[in-house]
Amino acid sequence: MPRARQPAAALCAAFAASLVCATALCEAQARERSVGKPMPVPTITIYPGETIKEGVIETRAFSAHAIGHLPVIEDTRVLTGKVARRTLLPGQLIPRNAVEEPRLVERGAPVQVVFSEDGLTIMGAASALEAGSLGDRVRARNLDSGITIIGKVQADGSLRVGE
Repeated sequence: MPRARQPAAALCAAFAASLVCATALCEAQARERSVGKPMPVPTITIYPGETIKEGVIETRAFSAHAIGHLPVIEDTRVLTGKVARRTLLPGQLIPRNAVEEPRLVERGAPVQVVFSEDGLTIMGAASALEAGSLGDRVRARNLDSGITIIGKVQADGSLRVGE
């Protein structure tokens, strides 16, 4: 009779140990969910074309499970000064493709074209055929000759050609 009790006692002990481990694992996962990872979210609705200002973004904790492998923006500083490409809702994560750099050149707008080499600078006027942000290569039509040229958008909104 004592031998029959030993396997039952060992089985109860193993069950109790696994129950303790499972409880500890659940508590660790609950702590992880409650702490979460701080992510930037809008405080107000931001519409397409609006520039994101510093005061309209706050951080909110999200669990790793909620974030998963989503391509979202993780740093608040990256958002300031960007332009929304689509509506951003309050309290929602911001996808990377939902914001862009502000456009310095708009399609159809007049743009100054600058060629500079060895101290020689030539300036002209063109009409932008594409919109572009700082550093983008944009096509434009020279207003004098009608020739299509490609230039790099500069910080002042002009196109630098001949590079």
